[in-house]
Amino acid sequence: MYRTRICTAFRQASTCLAILFLMITGVSSAMSQNQAAGSLQQRLELFKTDPALRHASWGFMVMDVTGDRVIASHNSDLLLVPASTQKLITTTTALMIMGLDYQYETTLEHDGHIDGNGVLHGNLYIRGSGDPSLGAVRLDDTLSMEHVFDYWLQGIHKAGISRVEGHIIADERIFDYEMVPRRWLWDHMGNYFGAGASGLSVNENEYTVYFNAGEALGQPATVVKTEPVIPGMTLVNEVSTGPVGSGDQVYIFGAPYAQQRQLTGTVPLGAMAFPVRGSMPDPPLFTAEALRAFLTRHNIAVQGQSSTYRKLESDGIIASENREAVSTWYSPWLFDIIYRTNMASVNVYAENLVKAIGHYASGEGSLAAGLQAINARWAESIPPGAPLRMMDGSGLSPCNRLSAEQLMGVMASAAQHPAFGILFSSLPLAGYSGSLANHFRGTKSEGRLRAKSGFLNNSIAYAGYTPMQNGSLAAFVIIINDYEDRPAIMRNKMIPLMDSITLHDGEPLE
Repeated sequence: MYRTRICTAFRQASTCLAILFLMITGVSSAMSQNQAAGSLQQRLELFKTDPALRHASWGFMVMDVTGDRVIASHNSDLLLVPASTQKLITTTTALMIMGLDYQYETTLEHDGHIDGNGVLHGNLYIRGSGDPSLGAVRLDDTLSMEHVFDYWLQGIHKAGISRVEGHIIADERIFDYEMVPRRWLWDHMGNYFGAGASGLSVNENEYTVYFNAGEALGQPATVVKTEPVIPGMTLVNEVSTGPVGSGDQVYIFGAPYAQQRQLTGTVPLGAMAFPVRGSMPDPPLFTAEALRAFLTRHNIAVQGQSSTYRKLESDGIIASENREAVSTWYSPWLFDIIYRTNMASVNVYAENLVKAIGHYASGEGSLAAGLQAINARWAESIPPGAPLRMMDGSGLSPCNRLSAEQLMGVMASAAQHPAFGILFSSLPLAGYSGSLANHFRGTKSEGRLRAKSGFLNNSIAYAGYTPMQNGSLAAFVIIINDYEDRPAIMRNKMIPLMDSITLHDGEPLE
């Protein structure tokens, strides 16, 4: 089973992490301590003079989390847009509040009664728990909806149900119905990275639309298909053909629960079946409809329709609470979900996590409750009187404001937690994985430094950990807003500065 395989792998990784860290930090350096110390100092001073930062706002902080002392700091109290480095706060809080072995439970239930002919005189319900991994084949192919539905089908057969007289109803009430945070931008919402949180999420709340480019620049691109098919969703296609090699320049516009999606932008000349990912309008409704179609294909006739609690409540219909469980699907352990959130920077996971934190802490599955719980958890670790100004869990909102010092407070505390090895291993590894796979190669940081990156509009940030030459572990944060360079160029200027932390001797800068 998926859970056993991944669980064993992660527990082994956690057990071996301390040994691995000692091996890494034990590697000798050809540089003297004075040379290493000068490297970080010189890199930082050189970075400060970069013309691209002339009108920028930026903060930098390095801390020896083994020795609990600050090594370097520049504008560390300045509130900045942190982009996806904010996911470190969400995932760390989830880990500490909910625990490594927390699992979501999605339960198939029925009301009414089953007669001697196997007819269910009642409804089937899918009770969601806010699991962001349901149907998430990118996490593992055994999590596909087909696999989940097969598992539930076994429970249906065991219960003796051969026909459903009633409806398929998605129960997403564990979270509120406000899928998208209020401070997200309109041009984010319809795209895959703008998928919001639902009490019944599925397939990471996204679909893929495939285009064939036109035969010349500027000609219309045609929609070939969508996967999965979203019943009731209509596409207003205004996508045209762009230059060869121009990549995905498509934007999808559409609000949560709105079945119409407007598609604009370009796909590259010569592209066939070119994939573009969008956010699913109504994940709970899609799940109910998908289950109904699945049961029909497997000779379980469903007389009624598909619906959700949100739709029933808007129609003034009160569904039965007197139900019996048919089968329960358990998610992977929380540390697997945290790994996916940080390594691939999946926004919908972070948004589901922040609502799950709220529900776990106070019984209210809302963004507001989750953010309140997060602030309460870190009240003693961040500067007094400076609450975390988080508007979401993922960092997608341009209205988020964090300082390097605040983020460092969370990271330093996390480094002392018994489960730190799991959090550490969820971050991209320099030169090998995630957003750092193609960076730091040939440097001292390759295979050692781990960091979460963040890119949003004109914000670029990194927050992570790296071993220093004295054997101590350093945590670092660098956030830059409103720089005057292309993102790739700015990133390449930040990499030597981060690498100099790995080369540092651990002594505080003057």
